[in-house]
Amino acid sequence: MAQPTYSRRHRERLGFNMTPMIDIVLLLIIFFMIVSRFASAEHATLDLPHPDHSKAETARLPEKVTINVAYSGEDSPPAVTLGPILLGPINDASLQDLSARLARERARSPGLQALLRVDRRVKYGFVRRVMKTIADNRIELMNMAARHDPK
Repeated sequence: MAQPTYSRRHRERLGFNMTPMIDIVLLLIIFFMIVSRFASAEHATLDLPHPDHSKAETARLPEKVTINVAYSGEDSPPAVTLGPILLGPINDASLQDLSARLARERARSPGLQALLRVDRRVKYGFVRRVMKTIADNRIELMNMAARHDPK
């Protein structure tokens, strides 16, 4: 059986064309150089005056407080924290302490917002008491944190 003959003219080289990728990389480099130039222009170092008797007020942005409700076991009530401050297990005393602290924070920042983070093993009755304490302090915006586990 005779072997087919191939001429060198009919062989094709397979390869990867890098030209489009180089073009895109150069465009990205130019883009980031321009954007960094604008960003650095926005943050110019200035020596601003400090008037002695200014009547201007500092604008206060709404602040957020984070309230955590942590699971403490089946036989004990969950613990509540306001930021890093442990207020103790959820009972009347800790909820009064939470209410007083929220009232002080709200007096400093009228647009105070609350982020409530609760362990999923905590019974809803405890969560409801914390939510009522937040509402009693006229904090109008409360977010609840949840973790999304894609399946």
